[in-house]
Amino acid sequence: MESFKVREMAEKTIAVVGAGIIGITTAYLLQKSGYRVILIDAEEGPALKTSFANGCQLSYSYIDAMSSPSLVNKVPKILAGIDPAFRVKTLPDLRLVKWGSRFLANGLAHKEELNTQSLLRLSLHSRNVLHSVLEGSSVEFEHRISGKLLIYTNQKDLNKAAIRVRQKDEWGCKQQILGEKQCMELEPSLLQLSRPIVGGVYSSIDEVGDPHRFSRELLKIMTRDKDFEAHFNCRINRLVKNGQSIQCLETSNGMIHADAYVLATGPESLNLTRDIGLKIPIYPIKGYSITVPATEFAPRVCVTDVDNKVVVGRIGDKLRIAGCADIVGYKSNIDESRIEHLLDIGKKNFPKAGVYSDILHKWAGFRPVTPSSVPIIGKAGADNLYLNVGHGMLGWTLAFGSASLLTAIINQQEVPIDPTGTRPVDHGVC
Repeated sequence: MESFKVREMAEKTIAVVGAGIIGITTAYLLQKSGYRVILIDAEEGPALKTSFANGCQLSYSYIDAMSSPSLVNKVPKILAGIDPAFRVKTLPDLRLVKWGSRFLANGLAHKEELNTQSLLRLSLHSRNVLHSVLEGSSVEFEHRISGKLLIYTNQKDLNKAAIRVRQKDEWGCKQQILGEKQCMELEPSLLQLSRPIVGGVYSSIDEVGDPHRFSRELLKIMTRDKDFEAHFNCRINRLVKNGQSIQCLETSNGMIHADAYVLATGPESLNLTRDIGLKIPIYPIKGYSITVPATEFAPRVCVTDVDNKVVVGRIGDKLRIAGCADIVGYKSNIDESRIEHLLDIGKKNFPKAGVYSDILHKWAGFRPVTPSSVPIIGKAGADNLYLNVGHGMLGWTLAFGSASLLTAIINQQEVPIDPTGTRPVDHGVC
């Protein structure tokens, strides 16, 4: 298949598989670049799985790689089932063993630092792109610049966090170390806490917004273009490869043909690429959330309980509490014990912040995590196949940065940021 040229864009069709926040933003920027776009998803609408009810955090400053020396040190505690944030409840399979060994290798200090730098470059770019898209826009998705505060109950942990704050300052990201009194002045709702804190790390640039609502709004905008197609309730059965190119998609609704194809399918990417011999190093890590009506005592700043790895944020008139990182294979059921865990943290830390007797929604979703925590963005597996997968817990935060980077790659333009860490080759994918 011939190469893409910018001058030929209007004549090119790209099929984007996956209509979560990664797929939606990718489709949107490709359409803005002049491509005819076909958006495909197995669900009945956009952002109904991982993007549906996550923490809603646009955590541009807090993007540290998941595998780190401190996490590796916790592995015995995690395997013993006594860590509140992490659980492993599945029989080891070859895929998990391979992924897990690479994940632990990325926990070395120098690798974790490089991975975090890659994530920070992408997140700050993502913020710039989102704000550019929102200029003059009337898109409503409960968006606000809330700031974000990580609270610590242990001085030793806060001292370690201060080291990363100084590093991020060198990398162009400003954060502040606050004492207990400063935290309370910044967010008075912390006076509700059931246990004392020693301080926190605050970022003023972090934001909050509903990715599900945002995805629906972007879809409305895209459908105004007569050349745009959306196929929901459409499951991909097979990527049909001919020579070095993807010829078409075999779907539950028939064959779909395009000039190029983008996979933004999270954990499902593993099954889709298996038949063409493309192995993608991602593994699903399950998270949970609860949503309750917010009260006047709900925090205005998004707060992260570092001990429990739980985020608490006000989304419009609702309070969202989200967290947990469970390795349970592909079991999609909602574990009620995890819901109770989140509910318990909400009641203990912010007893007046929400109407906890009225749970509006319970959610569980898989976050597709790479061993490095850095997503895979670029061409792989065929001359006309592109990946935008592996964003883990940071899909909403990194969505527009990833879409912008991939659009530049497809256009054969100069990339907007250093792509080191995101390229397929960086993940051993070709």
